[in-house]
Amino acid sequence: ALARHILNMLHLQTRPNISRPVPRAALLNALRKLHVGRVADDGSVQTMASRTGDGGDAQETTEIITFAEAVPGESPGLVSFVLSKDGGDLSLVEQANVWLFLRLAKTNRSRAKVTIRLFQQRHPPVGRPPSQQDDVLLAEKSVDTRRSGWHTFPVSAAVQAVLQGAGGAALSLRVTCPLCADAGATPVLVSGGPEASRGANQREQTHRPFLMAVVRPEDGSGSPRRRKRGLECDGKVRVCCKRQFYVNFKDIGWSDWIIAPPGYHANYCEGECPSHVASITGSSLSFHSTVISHYRMRGYSPFQNLRSCCVPTRLRAMSMLYYNEEQKIIKKDIQNMVVEECGCS
Repeated sequence: ALARHILNMLHLQTRPNISRPVPRAALLNALRKLHVGRVADDGSVQTMASRTGDGGDAQETTEIITFAEAVPGESPGLVSFVLSKDGGDLSLVEQANVWLFLRLAKTNRSRAKVTIRLFQQRHPPVGRPPSQQDDVLLAEKSVDTRRSGWHTFPVSAAVQAVLQGAGGAALSLRVTCPLCADAGATPVLVSGGPEASRGANQREQTHRPFLMAVVRPEDGSGSPRRRKRGLECDGKVRVCCKRQFYVNFKDIGWSDWIIAPPGYHANYCEGECPSHVASITGSSLSFHSTVISHYRMRGYSPFQNLRSCCVPTRLRAMSMLYYNEEQKIIKKDIQNMVVEECGCS
């Protein structure tokens, strides 16, 4: 039941089948650059703190990381980022950036500036061959050639248009840098074809271009609510309380597709709900439950035979970093995953 709940919260029918995971060098580099997760000295990954605060009603955002793929049969300057809606309801793009690495030759002594441009490749009308004149300039940046480094290019509007399209789609980009060759600079793109990608060295994989997008549902959300602290089960408490329970993803065979965390405290509620406890507003699920409890204590029909149950009264979101069904890396703050407090219904 818990596994099914997690899959439902991630909008997944079944656990993803990871047939071609992103090279670990590229994954760890992207996490460091984006501050989406912490990479420990031993290579393990931890998610950053949840952005939604401690309330279950905070707005949910999803961070999607997708790595560039070569476009088969096209010129070397073309790369493609495959995008899709996660769960079908993520419609507003808060931010989207392409990260591109500019590598300088070791013998380079130039201090010149070069201009890198990103064009979106557009498909021409039926019957007309493709032309670079159809491409649309998305972003350009003037950078110096003193040292190798990463550069970001905003592409929010283009990603928004892709996500609003019907079904899955790709953002195809043409990267140009007319003066790079003279300056001893090379934008690191993707080797042409899967065979070349497998044979690429570790450095090339580490500097593979990637796109990071922050998306959220179109509807707004409420603000977090505060409640009194609930009881912790310690072996002495018999009334409704929270029992600690840790879920280890390795134990259920999910460590291959869940990047971080390795597990989490799901917790659960147990204990009795005598009438004198259930009627206290701070320990009940809602004001409605408190009113019903007072009717039940006085024996009013039809509530005299109803009993209160110990249930979660506050749940917290949890950040997860995982591969989805299309093997895209998703960082998501998943609502209502951790039981924080328990009370009587």
